[in-house]
Amino acid sequence: MNNMKVNIYKSAIRRIKEADRKVSVIIPNYNYEDFITERIDSVLFQTYPISELIILDDASTDDSVEVIEDKIIEIKKEYPEIKVIFAPNKKNSGGCVFSQWQKGLELASGDYIWIAEADDSCDAHFLETAMKKFAEKPNTVLYYCDSYRINQNNVIKSRTCTDWMDMWKSGRYSMDFYNDGKDEIINYLSGTNPIMNVSSVVWKNIKQLDKIFEEAKEYKVAGDWYIYSRVLEYGDIAYSAKPLNYYRKHDKGSASTVVKLNVEYGEVVAVQERIAKKYKLTKEQIEWQKVRRRGMGFVENEENNGKKGTIAWIVPWFSKGSGGHRTIFTNLNHLVEHGYKCDMYVQSLKKEYPNQIYDRIKEDYGEFKGDVFAGYQLAKKYDMVIATGWDTAETVAKADCNNKMYFIQDFEPWFFPMSTEYMMAEQTYSYGLQGITIGKWLSSKIGSNYPTPTTYFNFCADLSKYHKLKDVKKEKAICLIFQPGKPRRCDKLALRALQIAQTIDPEIKVYLYGSARRKVHNLKATHLGTITEKECNRLYNKCTVGLCMSASNPSRIPFEMMAAGLPVVELYHENNLYDLPEDGCLLAEPNPEAIATAILKIFGDSKLQKSMSEAGYKYMQDYPIEKGYQQFVDIIDKKFAGKNIPNEANTIKKSYKRDAIKASKETTVTGNTLTKQVSFSDLPSASELIKASFSRRAVRKAKRLVKKTYHFIKDA
Repeated sequence: MNNMKVNIYKSAIRRIKEADRKVSVIIPNYNYEDFITERIDSVLFQTYPISELIILDDASTDDSVEVIEDKIIEIKKEYPEIKVIFAPNKKNSGGCVFSQWQKGLELASGDYIWIAEADDSCDAHFLETAMKKFAEKPNTVLYYCDSYRINQNNVIKSRTCTDWMDMWKSGRYSMDFYNDGKDEIINYLSGTNPIMNVSSVVWKNIKQLDKIFEEAKEYKVAGDWYIYSRVLEYGDIAYSAKPLNYYRKHDKGSASTVVKLNVEYGEVVAVQERIAKKYKLTKEQIEWQKVRRRGMGFVENEENNGKKGTIAWIVPWFSKGSGGHRTIFTNLNHLVEHGYKCDMYVQSLKKEYPNQIYDRIKEDYGEFKGDVFAGYQLAKKYDMVIATGWDTAETVAKADCNNKMYFIQDFEPWFFPMSTEYMMAEQTYSYGLQGITIGKWLSSKIGSNYPTPTTYFNFCADLSKYHKLKDVKKEKAICLIFQPGKPRRCDKLALRALQIAQTIDPEIKVYLYGSARRKVHNLKATHLGTITEKECNRLYNKCTVGLCMSASNPSRIPFEMMAAGLPVVELYHENNLYDLPEDGCLLAEPNPEAIATAILKIFGDSKLQKSMSEAGYKYMQDYPIEKGYQQFVDIIDKKFAGKNIPNEANTIKKSYKRDAIKASKETTVTGNTLTKQVSFSDLPSASELIKASFSRRAVRKAKRLVKKTYHFIKDA
């Protein structure tokens, strides 16, 4: 607009001598000392005189009250005919604007109400135009006009708001109109709110207005939309295409722009659904409702029928190749297929929009059948809320919901040294949430030691993706899931063991996969980087041994390796003794020499290779991925049906009863004579590790969570 400004003090004012309608103006203020004087003057300068001016202040922390009090002294001298009421709050209302609107309405005695927000302004003919519309159509209960958009310096940013108002691009708002109130609700307010700014609205003071304002207190963002749709149930609407209102949009931060997107989305849905239930909307009108929601960046899936119930999943940020997140997404999808509506609330590290998060999930993990929200703040009430990590458990514990679950895939305190983070992660098992664990050991560990009742579903594998291949030539090779961003993967322990094994038998090929490629020194290895499931299966079929280190719960990787007929070496540690079968795996003491011994034992014995391959493959035929999905669905079904879910912790027994593989003399001597330790270069930056690892991310977030979490635990 070439820096053109509005100036209400510029023109001479012609006033109507007598007004045939009594108008009460309500100015609710909070910390707008810089604008309140102009706002009041814009009301006093109206060509249509007002009878009553009600100024409210919601316990401002700036000098607003002093400015208002000084201004009132002037008003009483210059406008003695106007009744002036000043009603400041001693305590802030908590940000509920509708409480202030209602307070002003209770003090008002006029036939018409104009809520003129304290930082807006207007043309001197605003009220005169409104009153003409009411006079021409006596059944009108709500009038509004187009608006200029201005900034904090009164610079005009746009001479119209029709670009925001006209979602349908119909051109409707370029000319004046009247419309039946219910028709306006059905055909326009059912999809979106075209009334951009309450300062552009004048209401007839109908008796239902106070009740409607009271109902609107349930909303934080869309309450004005709700009010307009309710008021128009009692009369008609009038619109002026002339922009007589000056809608101030601050360039940097304002109460109207600092809004949680999730809350706004939830309220948009609530208003739309209320209208859809009250009136018979056409398919086209329902589609326009969806267009409005998609315009906010949200992804909605038709599969979410929700016949069985609604579930919110609270999920940490994820990195490509995260097995834990793959388990979350696949189980969620399966619940959707069984009639549940699932919404996912994902931690947003860079303030991503929901559609961006959805696209990332789809790209990294495939089709996703839930709806996506950014951040942990719930947009609406749910029948069930599920935590999926220790830093999501507090949100679930505090949620207004009867069914609260804790989906546990690792003993997460072990992600940290003994520290604040360890204690906080451990404390989440005392929230009393119903636990669902993947695997038996975790259920036993948590259910036996903490006040968290637990049940489990088995480790399974997708046998359509992980199976034996006839066209792949076997190599004298070992593959290692290599994820140095996850300390529980014990990368240095595994690399040292491989160095010992390769020193003893240089013919052993080593394949690393599962993370970005990095140079590994003092070990001859091929780093494949992050690979697809299909590539994983071919790798498992090509190798003779699969090595997977997991110290906080069994990984799903060994089960997928066994499904492909690959013998597995893992750690002999309590977390691996309750789920892994003893015939398909060798568990070694957690030192490099013992792990190397287990590796060399398999490489040196063709009969052992064959027996382990057949045993692991046969075992996994009883554990297809569909079995795990169904177990998970059955648990959720029981919870929704109000049935008792027994704590199975004390009934779980070990599945691996063999002794641990110990270090041989050969590996011990070799290990002692190796002077150079295995190391790797091109280490990721701190920010990369945070993205790549739940544990790294948790460390950073813990510092922000510690105070409020401990406070919550104390209160609980």
